[in-house]
Amino acid sequence: MSRARAARAAAEADAEAARRALSSGGSLDTLPDVLESGLVERLRERQVDLQAQIADLSTTLLGNHPRIRALQSQLSDLDAQISSEIRKIITGLETRAETARQREEDLTAELNRLKAESARADEEQVELRALEREAAAQRELLESYLTRYREASARRDRDLLPVDARIFSRAIVPQEAYFPKVLPLTIAAFVAALLVGAIVLLLRELFSGRAMRPAYVPGEADAPMAASAATDAAKPAAPSPELPPAPRPLEMEPATQVPTTPAGLTALDIEKAADRLVANGVTRALFISPEGDEAAAAAVLVAREIADTGLRVLLIDLTSTGAASRPMLETTSYAGITNILAAEAQFADIIHADLYSDCHVIPIGTADPARALSGIDRLPLIMNSLTTAYEIVLVECGVTDAAGIERLADDNTQIFVSLIDPEDEAIEETAEALREEGFGSPVLVSPVGHEPESVPPGRTVA
Repeated sequence: MSRARAARAAAEADAEAARRALSSGGSLDTLPDVLESGLVERLRERQVDLQAQIADLSTTLLGNHPRIRALQSQLSDLDAQISSEIRKIITGLETRAETARQREEDLTAELNRLKAESARADEEQVELRALEREAAAQRELLESYLTRYREASARRDRDLLPVDARIFSRAIVPQEAYFPKVLPLTIAAFVAALLVGAIVLLLRELFSGRAMRPAYVPGEADAPMAASAATDAAKPAAPSPELPPAPRPLEMEPATQVPTTPAGLTALDIEKAADRLVANGVTRALFISPEGDEAAAAAVLVAREIADTGLRVLLIDLTSTGAASRPMLETTSYAGITNILAAEAQFADIIHADLYSDCHVIPIGTADPARALSGIDRLPLIMNSLTTAYEIVLVECGVTDAAGIERLADDNTQIFVSLIDPEDEAIEETAEALREEGFGSPVLVSPVGHEPESVPPGRTVA
């Protein structure tokens, strides 16, 4: 209200000053609103310019000259425009003063209305207090009636005793909260989460079908097969409709002897190859399979044999078809060595557990081979990191030559050549190439004739 009154007074003062100046014939250029008008200022500048031009021309031309008469006509029009603009400013001042008066009247009306509302609210507040006092009196009366009723009931019924309640001490608000207890609740939540996680893990493994698999029991049912069928038996068995597929041993004729090897080379079976790696403290073993994917079974069986001794074992599949990792994971869709070479995954993403032993395996992977080859220089660094984490790292190199294993070998590396057919000339050629490249004489290892430990008939192994 005070601001509205001040604005109204200022607007009326400005309008009144303009009216006095207009009625007395005084100069209106001194009015603040006229001075602040940009249009009037520009018109004044134009007026001064025209006057200067007329003064200039008057020195050389007479007053009736058309040029001077044109400039004087423009000057007259300009004076009329200035007067018209000043009148508009005065009209605006009067309008502003009228608006301020109207605003003050509106605020006065609103103030009067609020005063009336306040008076009515005060009256209602007085009435409310009276009702509250009456309610308190009625409550006290009710309590007195209830007390008299209980006393009468106690006198009438001997089993009903009057309440005898006394206040011994009043409760004090504690400084610290009694509940919740942060430390016990945190420990309880951790233990509960640990138990739930263990239960979920056990249930997931049980329902996945990997926990229980049929045990292989050698006996009379294993009919001898021809030597040519022994190579086919190195492949993993087909999945059963009821139970997950289990690794089957290589079947051969009753005389389970390692095939005759080429001259000058040492041939070992699966158990002896595993014992050799463990006894010599070898940290890295490279398996070359000149005969193709069937011979990759040797690396898988040696890795499982070492894992059964309790050592931490990792098998890396570098074959082009995933021949070593497929029987261990039953699929080739997992991320593997090509993914980490292509910078698409980390170690935690490519290391998987063998479904049938404690061995870990890195499959061939799903990345583009061309892109993976661009990062092949990182392979030695990857091998060193894995050798640090595992006690023995086995690498199935597939069909390769001596130049292909240079990045994989170190000072504590054992090189094996997987053998199935002793008459295959590729075995002798591979051994000779390794000797020429300075890797020494390789050791032959054959999966033919390997059988797992027997268990009682009808049992399953977990």
